[in-house]
Amino acid sequence: MKTLALLSLLTAVAAPSAAQYDYSSDRSLPRSVALGGALHYGSPQGDFASNVNAAFGLNGYAGWQLGNSPLLIRADLGYDLYGSRSWRAPLGSGPLGLIAVDVNTTNNIFNGGIGLQAGLPGRALSPYVGGSIGFASFVTRSSVSGSDQYNSEAFASSTNYSDGTFAKTLYGGLYIPVGSRGGAIDLGVRYHWNGEARYLTRDDIAFDQNDEPVLSPRRSRADLLTIHVGFSFKRR
Repeated sequence: MKTLALLSLLTAVAAPSAAQYDYSSDRSLPRSVALGGALHYGSPQGDFASNVNAAFGLNGYAGWQLGNSPLLIRADLGYDLYGSRSWRAPLGSGPLGLIAVDVNTTNNIFNGGIGLQAGLPGRALSPYVGGSIGFASFVTRSSVSGSDQYNSEAFASSTNYSDGTFAKTLYGGLYIPVGSRGGAIDLGVRYHWNGEARYLTRDDIAFDQNDEPVLSPRRSRADLLTIHVGFSFKRR
């Protein structure tokens, strides 16, 4: 509820400002391309919070301003790491048992979407709001790498489990202009409605008496709130 209240506040700030500003008379706002990227912290929501503590990731976007309007068509791609686990094991039996390797398992979310963003470009502390529809993909992967400093690169990997969902996103934030060439610091929040998904956490892979892996996927809604800090650039 706090998240929705914050997004509503940002909408209330951005919408009247955009409506009152005469874009047709400002030649400094031509059709332009916008690019940006950010690092973010993710806070699981609802049932997802019962299974996952936190997520960390990054997001990138490309946008196209519609003429002199305050609207931007925007496409986003993002990545989150919500859990990992590592352990050391012999490479195999017999002589291969003399070789120790590191097994690394990561729990990942890949997401993307396309939608509209509205705001007030060209002003200090420029607020913006937006929304998109797209996908969220939950993927757990394991890789094997050497266990010493001379050979630590991964040489084999595999996807253990994956699932995909339809996703909706609502976001808002502030651009803080930097310099005079279209750059800005980007501070914002984003709420991902990821729907119901099947996924693994760091504790959902076990091994039976024959050392065979046993996967125990969970199923729940997988909504996520992210808070981001990044940089954007608009070419005019």
